[in-house]
Amino acid sequence: MKAILEFNLPDDQIEFNRATQSLDMACALFDILQLRKSLERIYENTDNTNNDVFDGIEAMAKGIYDALESHGINVDKLIE
Repeated sequence: MKAILEFNLPDDQIEFNRATQSLDMACALFDILQLRKSLERIYENTDNTNNDVFDGIEAMAKGIYDALESHGINVDKLIE
């Protein structure tokens, strides 16, 4: 099966950019989702008895996940 995308440039420049940079966007989204783990490692040894930092990290991660889900984006299906 083949799929051919055709753009009328310069009129369709934005659509062209979206199509040609989709892998970059998927990689950026993957990195954003992985940021949670990185932040947790940074703060795991700090004095954080109220867990405010971890609650903030968790809230941020959930917000990102919810935003992606509401747009029907599954990063695992975009990245090998």
